[in-house]
Amino acid sequence: MTRKHFLADVKEASEKGIPNVISISRGDDDGDVNFCFLHDSTEPIEIGLLALDVSEYPSGNNFMIFTKSEGAPKAVNEALERLMTSSTGARLPDLISSISTKLQMLLSTGSRKSPISLDEEDEDDEMEDAEEDESEDEGEDDSGFSDEEEEDFPDEPIAFLNGNAVSIPTSRLTSKAAAQLNRRIRADLRTIRLLGHRIGIISGMKAESHSGILSISIQATKLGLSEEAMQAWDIEPHQYLTLLIRYSDGYKTYEALIAEPAKNSGIDFRVGVCNSYKPSVAAAFSAFSDSNKVGDKASNNDGSDLQERNGGFFNIFISSSLNEFINTKMISMLKIRHATGLGWENAKKFLDEREGRPLEENADLYSDNDYSDKDTIKGHTSQFSANDHLTDNESGSFSFPLLAAQFALMYLVRCTEFCLVCHDKITGGFEALKPYVCEKPLCLYQYMSLGFGPSVEHEIETQPYIVDLLLNFCYASASGARIREYPTGMSLSVPSAVVGLAGYIVPQDFAPAPAVVAKPINDRRDREFKVKYNSEACEFTFEEMPEILNPPVRRGDWVRILLGPGPDTVVQALHSRVEDVTLMPIVKLSQPILPKPQSSTYQIPVTGHTPTDKPTNMIAARMSIYNRNFDEMSPLEKCNTIVMLLETLPTIQELREYIDRQSRTEEPNLRKWTERISPAALGLLRWVIASNRSCLVQVDKCPGQIDSVLADAKIRPDQKVSQIGENWMQFRFAQGSPDKEERFLNALKEQQASLDPKYPTIFAFHGSGLQNWHSIIRHGLDFKETLNGRAYGHGVYHAQDQTISCQYSNVRSLLGSWPGSQLKILAVMSINEIINCPKQFVSSNPFLVVQHIDWIQCRYLLVQIEGQVIPTPASTREIQSEIEQDPKYTARASNKKPIGVPYCAASVSRAFRNDDIGSSSPCKKLKGISSLNGTEYVSEAEDIEDIKFLVSDDEDEVGILSSGSKNLEASKTDFVPGSLDQSKLPMLGPPAYATPSATMRLNRELKAILKVQNSTPLHELGWYINENLVDNIYQWIIELHSFESTLPLAKDLKESGQNSVVIEIRFGKEFPHSPPFVRVVKPRFLPFMSGGGGHVTAGGALCMELLTNSGWSAVSSIESVLLQVRLALMSMDPKPARLESKSPQHQGEYGTQEAMAAFIRACNMHGWEIPKDFQDFAAPGPGQF
Repeated sequence: MTRKHFLADVKEASEKGIPNVISISRGDDDGDVNFCFLHDSTEPIEIGLLALDVSEYPSGNNFMIFTKSEGAPKAVNEALERLMTSSTGARLPDLISSISTKLQMLLSTGSRKSPISLDEEDEDDEMEDAEEDESEDEGEDDSGFSDEEEEDFPDEPIAFLNGNAVSIPTSRLTSKAAAQLNRRIRADLRTIRLLGHRIGIISGMKAESHSGILSISIQATKLGLSEEAMQAWDIEPHQYLTLLIRYSDGYKTYEALIAEPAKNSGIDFRVGVCNSYKPSVAAAFSAFSDSNKVGDKASNNDGSDLQERNGGFFNIFISSSLNEFINTKMISMLKIRHATGLGWENAKKFLDEREGRPLEENADLYSDNDYSDKDTIKGHTSQFSANDHLTDNESGSFSFPLLAAQFALMYLVRCTEFCLVCHDKITGGFEALKPYVCEKPLCLYQYMSLGFGPSVEHEIETQPYIVDLLLNFCYASASGARIREYPTGMSLSVPSAVVGLAGYIVPQDFAPAPAVVAKPINDRRDREFKVKYNSEACEFTFEEMPEILNPPVRRGDWVRILLGPGPDTVVQALHSRVEDVTLMPIVKLSQPILPKPQSSTYQIPVTGHTPTDKPTNMIAARMSIYNRNFDEMSPLEKCNTIVMLLETLPTIQELREYIDRQSRTEEPNLRKWTERISPAALGLLRWVIASNRSCLVQVDKCPGQIDSVLADAKIRPDQKVSQIGENWMQFRFAQGSPDKEERFLNALKEQQASLDPKYPTIFAFHGSGLQNWHSIIRHGLDFKETLNGRAYGHGVYHAQDQTISCQYSNVRSLLGSWPGSQLKILAVMSINEIINCPKQFVSSNPFLVVQHIDWIQCRYLLVQIEGQVIPTPASTREIQSEIEQDPKYTARASNKKPIGVPYCAASVSRAFRNDDIGSSSPCKKLKGISSLNGTEYVSEAEDIEDIKFLVSDDEDEVGILSSGSKNLEASKTDFVPGSLDQSKLPMLGPPAYATPSATMRLNRELKAILKVQNSTPLHELGWYINENLVDNIYQWIIELHSFESTLPLAKDLKESGQNSVVIEIRFGKEFPHSPPFVRVVKPRFLPFMSGGGGHVTAGGALCMELLTNSGWSAVSSIESVLLQVRLALMSMDPKPARLESKSPQHQGEYGTQEAMAAFIRACNMHGWEIPKDFQDFAAPGPGQF
């Protein structure tokens, strides 16, 4: 049979209606088929089939079978691998039916009681255990699951991005078991909220839910990150770092996860940021699914841009690495911690050493190894990044979602301490701003090649001009043969190097010694094919008929077409992707890419021919396939190939436009731009970005950069060096390469005795040709080669007059700037910080010639570009203070005035000057919240539905559980109900403004809240209302108690001999349409201006938007109000609540009038609307205060 029969079988399979299979379709490559498998026990699984020899289908063909779904169970992957061995000669419809049958049998053997083991156990044992489970009785088990009850819950649909849904039946639970699980879910989520995290219920999250998604977030300002770190990580202070947790097989408690195999948890995680405390439902579902994963891609975007921004879930620079780590390792590490008591770091070490052996077989391994070192938290000012629920919790009941959030937060905040690939601890003295990999070669390969490094799409989207700068440097360096390191080890497949085409050969004058000569043309003739190229049809025809059974090209290959009359003459080079080979010897191509190198000072003659933009039809040409390993090329060939690949890339503007279009419907991925970017060019682009470990910040507006995108570009005009002319665009090194920074800091320490403590460093200019900057920004300045003479000795030359350095920076590269550049760079110079020991320099007059390269660190790049740099609009940020320069060595701009260097540019040396020299290296990554220039970012109000989810169970569940209320867990609190002295309380009579509607609503609220109180242990509830004290339904006296013992407030209460905080709630005549007035009665709290917190004003009123017209909702229950008030008192942000006095004899009370005055002040300060009937609270009834 032929390819025609293969395509016919694809159609037959798609129309056959195979059980559990949908969306059978062809893929991008020839012989590629995709389909989706559905089963009740798991999320939809996308499966790919690749026919390895379509021309021999079916008898001589076999298939590669694999899953494309990230969360596919391991057992599924292993089953598909076994099926590959029997796929030889199989017809496609039969093979898909066989796969469906096998997976149906495999996944149907599991249950929530005894799931398929997907951990380290043998597959055969898994199947045997599963078969035993099938034969067991089907009655109710100990977990409360029942197969007999018919009253259960309706099936839940799984929503897909295209709006379609697949109904999946839920697990069956008894009513009592469901009520208990719902109660546990709420308890777990309350624990999260009480510790300061925000929770968002995206979907499900109930006992009857087969699947659900939960978001846990915290505002970035609460993590104590410095401005430099936030800018390097592209995180805004107002954004929320968010962990999404998806439960695919119902909610799992901590105990259930510990008891079952780690890889059968049915839980997936995603880490990112949101502009809101939780993403929209669509964004959350999209985070767990690839575009077009099931069903069709969304065809339109009916939401506004504002809604998309506020409800979106966005990946950050470390999302790929952290998602892989938390999804594959976290639960296993948690099981190890549970069994051994180790911390996260040592659990990771233990997991690596056990090498897949069952935990019980590693007892000797644990005892023989030293795990005594505790996890280290270096310089972290935020308690959130140091909290550990597993060790801090004293109740013995653990919240798994909280543990997952703490794990993600710890590794995110401390990401620079760990390898991005293997996640082992990295040793080093200086802490980088951006994470990197350890010294293992495999980690470096995965970082560069497999997407564990910086997201190319993210960097282009957020820092396009810095990417532009890096590509210009690489292009100039390669074209001048000045590049020192190559993208080796990435297995880039490229065409053979070309000699004789402008832009593809470097003259010997520019080559490093010893000169490398390109290979003779004859050595590559076996890599080329003579073809006839048709420009109008975008196709070529082999002059000699190739072997049909072994064609030289396949669909998806990239080829280069050299147009020219002879083997030694080339007019033009085209690059295309092979689209169709079924009409051999005719090969269909994608739209060709025509590299257009810049005009250069060195012209290579092409005798008798001139380039043409529109070649005539059917031109004689030579075709080369992208099949040569880049690593095997000579240095000169590598330089030529780098230039060629960079010239085939789209422009920065085109890249941004494509990413912007793609991001509207899916996660941006340049790999999908298959017809425009070759894998080799994309790999090179990734290498250029990932190999740069310097953190560059744009501080100037670029020509053509519109005002609407300035905020997204993260421009920092407050960090500009003053007095520099507007014809120079500025970029600041927020941090140089970490190893270079560390050497610079060590050199400062070594020269401490020789330094002037007021001027430990000086500043000077260095000019160099464009082709040198690719290496300079990666490795720093050196003087290995002599380019401009050395009249004043060997060393790195600096001038303190910018005009002098300009003369050395105008050395143009061979080919000019990169053709896709928007900057069009003409010249580059740097402002360097140098250790101030001029007497030890080789020369200090007229130039500073520094022979110690570790004494030099680049702090600013000044880039001269085509066109005038647009003056950057005035910044809303406060202008930073400038460093006082040494009067003897003052750097001056072209206007002869001293330059003004912002303090941020020399934070390392100035911190060195001010701090103890024996202390650890300055940590630029973590600072207090004050590092954000004092800007206050108000947290977003929470959705009422999320608050209601945390409060009491549904009435039916309360009824079920209250039947056993006599057996409720004994109270774990020192609070004694009913001990409050009524005579000392401001008890009021019924108010004159009472209305029937408000009275009826309040009676219902009181009844509901007492019901909850009677069915919940005191220590879990955290509040108490004595119904005997409710003589006036418009005034409630409530005690808040049982605070977490580690809180400063709990310690103060204990020391002062008190066990509760007494609050008063007064209701107005407009309730529930108007909020109640909530204030603290006693004890008095430390005011905010004196270091207090807890959202308690100086007069005792609660400072919460919820309690104003701006934040109140008529559907809010009093129980939810109490929960949020208690959370506010327990909040550690920005400061924890403390008592004004810890002495039992000096515990004062707040008055009503001072509380009302403080409430009005707080509303005016924050811009909140004061309730219209607020003044009624001052005179609730005749004769009352």
